[in-house]
Amino acid sequence: MAQDSAPTAPQPMVIYDDVLGAGWSNWSWAKTTLSTDIGADVKPISMQSEPWQALYLQHAPFSTAGYSKMTFYVNGGAAGGQNISVKALIGDKPVDPGYTIRLNANTWNVVEIPLADLGAANQTVNGFWWQAQNQPVGTWYITVIQLE
Repeated sequence: MAQDSAPTAPQPMVIYDDVLGAGWSNWSWAKTTLSTDIGADVKPISMQSEPWQALYLQHAPFSTAGYSKMTFYVNGGAAGGQNISVKALIGDKPVDPGYTIRLNANTWNVVEIPLADLGAANQTVNGFWWQAQNQPVGTWYITVIQLE
């Protein structure tokens, strides 16, 4: 009699890693540059924005079933100290209140956000925002964005 094996977790879904992952588009309404050459081994997205503008990475609706978190690397650039709200989009609408991160100057930090904290666990989502809050945000960088 064959034994049932435990279900396997899906492979990470790459949203961005030097280029956008399959099926992902840049719908941002902030100054964004993909594949920025920063003289390093990575080519991150660079962004700067006015209040409430966002980096918006869009995808056709898909299920997050099997994924538990979003991970990415961020760098606050020369200034640092920026507050960025990360939000999932369901039905083209951001899920509030989002998850706020604070960026460190000239330092790469890994961020892991449980999908439950974004209101996106076992949901059908169609994108993610990284949104400035009520003040302009100087240049910052993000790369290796994926769902795990």
